[in-house]
Amino acid sequence: MAILTPLSLADARRVGALYGLEIADVRGLLAGSVNSNYALTLADGRGRVFLRVYEEQRHEAAAREARMLEHLAAGGVATPQPLRRRDGASEADGAAFIAEHAGKPVALFPWVAGDSLCQARVTPDAARRVGSALARVHLVGASFEGANASRFDLDNLDQRLRGLRALRHAGADAASPAAAFTPEVAAAVDELALRLERIRAAAPRAPGPQTLIHGDLFRDNVLWQDGEISALLDFESASRGSAAFDLAVTMLAWCFGDDLDPALAAALAAGYTSVRPLSPEERDRLFHESVVAALRFSITRITDFELRPKGSGVYKDFRRFLARQRTLERLGPGGLRALLRL
Repeated sequence: MAILTPLSLADARRVGALYGLEIADVRGLLAGSVNSNYALTLADGRGRVFLRVYEEQRHEAAAREARMLEHLAAGGVATPQPLRRRDGASEADGAAFIAEHAGKPVALFPWVAGDSLCQARVTPDAARRVGSALARVHLVGASFEGANASRFDLDNLDQRLRGLRALRHAGADAASPAAAFTPEVAAAVDELALRLERIRAAAPRAPGPQTLIHGDLFRDNVLWQDGEISALLDFESASRGSAAFDLAVTMLAWCFGDDLDPALAAALAAGYTSVRPLSPEERDRLFHESVVAALRFSITRITDFELRPKGSGVYKDFRRFLARQRTLERLGPGGLRALLRL
């Protein structure tokens, strides 16, 4: 991710002062896929804090996310609780957590030490711990009021695909996103459109039970210290949604190298159900939610990474989620449940 909104030291000091903090240094972080993130060093030697500039959310949405994080942290979810302003900002609707920079909402968080795991370091024990942590999000998040519906339902994904097809035929110059439409990308868009039609035709009629979901619990959104989870990060995609969908996203993120790893997938599911057993309906929805999850990240990795300039930050390859989609279709519903030992 590029640093989309610059933050000078003077800017950081102005924002920090609202939270009662004196800032000595600011450093941009090439992390995430949506927002601009910074590490701020404190002048009193107490370490650092994390600053996020919300690039797409408005003030009200950022404040709502801050309230949600406070709720989750209070319930025992391992996520950093946002810092409160010290300048008398209103407590209403989470406003006390949010400042502004360059016309965009900003939040500060305590710095949490830890490392993310590469795929080679994911063990069944790590997968089990991630499953348990995700279940805790769903349990605690069920009582949070105010979460929005997901921005990535099938209708939204259909609109994104229509936009991609229109962009492909726009005939723009070489500097535009349309120039990234190689024959491979164009073929992938057509394949995804066909998959969307099949998924929609086979979708359950009812939406199923919902709770608060993370929506994006990839390996880079979990920090570890000494074999324990120190923090769950980046609730940007959190929404009301299906717990089965969230479990499917996490499975595809943590349990797939060249193929779905049966030991990792079973450990993830076991960790999850040890904290929050899946209902029969949720178990029945797992295959559908898994193919929707693979579709969602195939599409958004094209829009968020493939069509942006390369070399400006983190790049995430849409082809890896097309591979997951094909693996799921090979397994089918029964094969997936057997893999998860459900």
